[in-house]
Amino acid sequence: MAGLSLPELFHIGWVVRDRDAAEERMIRDLGAGPFRPAGPAPAEFTAVVHGVPTPFSLKISFGVLGGVIVELLEPLDDRSPHAEFLAERGEGLHHFAYLVTDFDRQMAAARNADPPMTLLIDGTGQGNPVRWAYLEPEGAPGAVIELLERSEASEAAFGPVLALLGR
Repeated sequence: MAGLSLPELFHIGWVVRDRDAAEERMIRDLGAGPFRPAGPAPAEFTAVVHGVPTPFSLKISFGVLGGVIVELLEPLDDRSPHAEFLAERGEGLHHFAYLVTDFDRQMAAARNADPPMTLLIDGTGQGNPVRWAYLEPEGAPGAVIELLERSEASEAAFGPVLALLGR
């Protein structure tokens, strides 16, 4: 991914059918935890999906698994990219997320990367307190990268998540 200069991994995103059941399985079978819900449930988003502004709802929680933060995402409707992923691929690893201080530069680098990166989801619009985007490198289909802008808003939103690992 020439052009991007990603910091330390923030979290991995895992799409699940049932967030609560997934938490229980991960705690029981893998020793994961603790898990913390992210914001209100359901979390309401509007992002540009396939070029169209799209509202969607998710149940989200964050937990720790072997020193890595895991984000569990349960789609609550059929409009989110997560619901599309679930329908096409089933439960599983969806993305690698990075908190970046230079969001605009990273987005420009993604547009000019070699090989090119596809903007899958644009979550930079008004109403989103934290700017974010999903990108997919052309040479690595399925390897979705989430960029989240590190800002006062993201520090407030993700402070409890980062605290799970003592960051």
